[in-house]
Amino acid sequence: MIVVKIGGSILENVIENNNFYNVLKNINDDIIIVHGGGNYLDNHSDLFNYEKKYVTSPEGIRSRYTDKKTLDIFTMAMNLINNKIVLNLKRSGLKAVSLNGTINARRKEKLIIINEKGRKMVIDGGYTGKITDIDTIPLKNILESGYIPVIPPLAYSNESYLNVDADRAAAYIAGYMKADALILLTNVNGLYINNNIIEKADENYIKSIIKNVGHGMDKKLMASMEAIDYGVKKVIISNPFNDIYNGTVIYNEL
Repeated sequence: MIVVKIGGSILENVIENNNFYNVLKNINDDIIIVHGGGNYLDNHSDLFNYEKKYVTSPEGIRSRYTDKKTLDIFTMAMNLINNKIVLNLKRSGLKAVSLNGTINARRKEKLIIINEKGRKMVIDGGYTGKITDIDTIPLKNILESGYIPVIPPLAYSNESYLNVDADRAAAYIAGYMKADALILLTNVNGLYINNNIIEKADENYIKSIIKNVGHGMDKKLMASMEAIDYGVKKVIISNPFNDIYNGTVIYNEL
């Protein structure tokens, strides 16, 4: 079984790219697709009457701030993206279904951020979630029926649905489903250090360089380590427009 995560700046191109779906058709294994869509929302902010809001953590991780209005707009955008992916999978002859409700989380009550003056401050957590577990039963049933589940980065708590990071959602799903591989698709061919691609890496190496990589890749590396810690055999960071198995491969140890 493999979990494939798509999102970021490549998402709109992937959605309409028949070659990508042909690649999936040639995979002789169960597939779970997890998608993001923050860039899609940003690119179509006028359509959704949306104003972008971001915060930066003390570790330098930049993420979307989700208040109630943003949550509702984000949910609409994610469901639109999800339906487009399912439609194109079906057009390509693949059986697919949308799936919500399998990611469980608790709401982050407070966030520690760096303000405009470079100082730490505590703000309300809004509607961002910290994933607690994955309900694997519906996923297993869908896969056993021969379908590809397509999952948005929406989690559920007793209070509300919540926005969660799509890379980390994919990592949790891969871990709970005991996937053989997690493939994180992005707009580059893998992890680059000093303009050189890293073909293979282990957790110790990733921990040593994670603070020196750019925004976006840092989250992918964090998600990669989480997936490995949950028992996923390998994580591949690659480009969907090349060989998706050919990129940076991360293992527990080399």
